[in-house]
Amino acid sequence: MKSLTHLAVAALTLGGVHLAGVAAVVDAAASGATECCNLLEKSFPGKTYSSSNQQNLYQKFIASYFSVNDRLKPSCVVSPSNTKDVAEIVGLLSKNSCQFAVKSGGHGLVTGSSNIVEGVTIDLRGMRSVSLNQENKTATVQPGAKWLEVYNYLSPLGYAIPGGRAGLVGVGGLTSGGGNSFFAARYGFACDNVKRFEVVLGNGTVVEATNTTNADLFIALKGSQNNLGIITKFDFVAFQQSDLWGGTATYSSKTVPEQIKAFVEFTKNLKNDPYGSLIFVWNYFPSIPKESDRIIILNLYEYTANLTGPVTTYPPPFKGFAPDSPIGPPIADTLRVDNLSSLTSELNSPPELSVTVLNEVTRIMKSEIEYYRNDSFFQYASILLQPLPRLFTDRSIEFGGNVLGLDRYEDDNIIYLLNLAWNGTQFDAKAHSLADKVMGDVTTYLESVNALKDFQYINYAYENQDPLGGYGPTALGKIKAASTKYDVGQVFHKLVPGGFKLAGAGSGNKYKR
Repeated sequence: MKSLTHLAVAALTLGGVHLAGVAAVVDAAASGATECCNLLEKSFPGKTYSSSNQQNLYQKFIASYFSVNDRLKPSCVVSPSNTKDVAEIVGLLSKNSCQFAVKSGGHGLVTGSSNIVEGVTIDLRGMRSVSLNQENKTATVQPGAKWLEVYNYLSPLGYAIPGGRAGLVGVGGLTSGGGNSFFAARYGFACDNVKRFEVVLGNGTVVEATNTTNADLFIALKGSQNNLGIITKFDFVAFQQSDLWGGTATYSSKTVPEQIKAFVEFTKNLKNDPYGSLIFVWNYFPSIPKESDRIIILNLYEYTANLTGPVTTYPPPFKGFAPDSPIGPPIADTLRVDNLSSLTSELNSPPELSVTVLNEVTRIMKSEIEYYRNDSFFQYASILLQPLPRLFTDRSIEFGGNVLGLDRYEDDNIIYLLNLAWNGTQFDAKAHSLADKVMGDVTTYLESVNALKDFQYINYAYENQDPLGGYGPTALGKIKAASTKYDVGQVFHKLVPGGFKLAGAGSGNKYKR
């Protein structure tokens, strides 16, 4: 089987967010934003707040963002309770040319993706209901819910839907960006399992999108994030699901070569047993004195077949990682049969598919970050490798398709995610330089062996990448056509500056040299 590797990158900032250079351009917008907030306070008293009228609530809102990158200070926050509220809010903001952002779970890493400076943030966390119709197997979920809340509701009823693998991720952002899940080998991406969207358009009107009603919008919403409207309700296809086997397993750096071999075999063979799910995490901790101990491998295993009793051996897809394999037993593990809520709570972050390629990628990473080992700015780095086999796309097509553009590829792929953590905004430039160097070297190497794909997973991409362009011209064209048709005033491009926008799509992979 032929297969390639592609890249996605995200960097996690643990310090404050640096806004130098913004002040010069926001002063003129400040008065306009204040007027917009005044209008909202009159129309939505008790649902609109700012640092001046409800400071404690405002500070809690800012702290609720996962990444410090997005802990910006909007002029005000408005918290709708239902779709009608959202429609009226968007209509008001559009009519008055108010800039705004939209927050679901607030788990994104890109600065300004779901928050704004000198503007209004619409906080959807007040819209988080989950319901299940067992007769037609439909789970209806509002965008402000987090996946843990969804699983907590569905699991006791014996049902599940494909969703986030980390329980604290929001439904709205993950699904509109595609949404990888434990169930992707069986059901495709989370977005592929939506059979109806309820959407507020830029003019404040509410429409539904299905495979028969506004079908072009229906497809375009599956991967376009915040470019077309605000999704206020998702109807997911639900399926029966009991407990599953999974958890984490920790290994020493000595096992890396055998780990990579097993990872490659897992990806190739997933079609033979599509109940498996795997994330390989290569962690580097510079503060650990002993060199051999600085690298720690953490694997996340999930087996989604319905189980009713204890599992005494690793399920078939994970035989290459079993204690009696060349890898040997893990140093520690949390493997057990448990419900989906519990397992997702743990995650709160054409050559042949080549062992040689993956070994070289980890070698590049180690050689670059070792240079900074004794530098006080640096906390840790990790590489996450995740299978992206053609099987996922085949399942997507069976469910009607999406706009991720993966149908271009007949082979198996791997998502490569780089995470960095550092000690404050004063080190932003140094951290970004390190990330750029690693990604540049990895990209150059992968190009040299013809093992690089254009696709960049939008839910992992960093702000200087081009994930929409990476979907390819056909998929991107569908999103642009839907934008022209359904957002006539281009509200979500002119007034919603955050996130990856269509206007900048197609700029290419900046790491190609």
